Amino acid sequence: MTIAGIQGLDQPPTTHHGLVGWVTDVAALTQPDAIVWCDGSDAERERLTHQLIQARTLIPVGPGSYRCAMDSADVAEAGQHTYVCAREGSTVDPTVPWMEPIDMKIILTEEYRDCMGGRNLYVVPFVRLGAADEHPMLGVQITDSEYVVLSMHLMSGAGITTFATFDDDAAFLRCLHSVGAPRRPGQPDVPWPCDHTKYVAEFPETHTIWSYGSGFVGNPLLGGDFDLSGIPL
Repeated sequence: MTIAGIQGLDQPPTTHHGLVGWVTDVAALTQPDAIVWCDGSDAERERLTHQLIQARTLIPVGPGSYRCAMDSADVAEAGQHTYVCAREGSTVDPTVPWMEPIDMKIILTEEYRDCMGGRNLYVVPFVRLGAADEHPMLGVQITDSEYVVLSMHLMSGAGITTFATFDDDAAFLRCLHSVGAPRRPGQPDVPWPCDHTKYVAEFPETHTIWSYGSGFVGNPLLGGDFDLSGIPL
């Protein structure tokens, strides 16, 4: 795996070595065209909205209102493809599918390999807020979906923050998502890229969650759904 030719890693907006190292490793695996470090600004939101209109993902229906051109095959929750991956299966809710962490990582690593070709890798810092949280949790979501980044701007449970909030040793949730639809050079995009294969995998012991194949909001917006009850950062 190589990161040669991938733009955006030479001057990251943070000195957090763990974060930069993780982004570097994901980029080497997924092979995006470029890395975009998101800042949560109004200009970023307007730029992404314009991009999605140009891509025919968002269809204007009135001032500030849009209809989303979702793929009909990607509108259902991926509940049957959602797994909790903990070393001790007995600690997991018996109604939730369980898998050994190493087994799921082997499966998803192969799905992620080169999956962002022809796309941007967006790095989205967020704060997970809750009524009972004395210390809000920092998180970072990596995604290749502009729609997901725009949704993170609007999401009530995980507001975008800035990389300045990350001290050099700050703990954070690691959320990785891809629509699983790489583009070959010159290949036109579709309004709603996704893959037939879909997974959502939570790794509670390492504060990590991976999502693959779906662009539907309930599946890739990972920061608000992560169950960390009883598991300290």
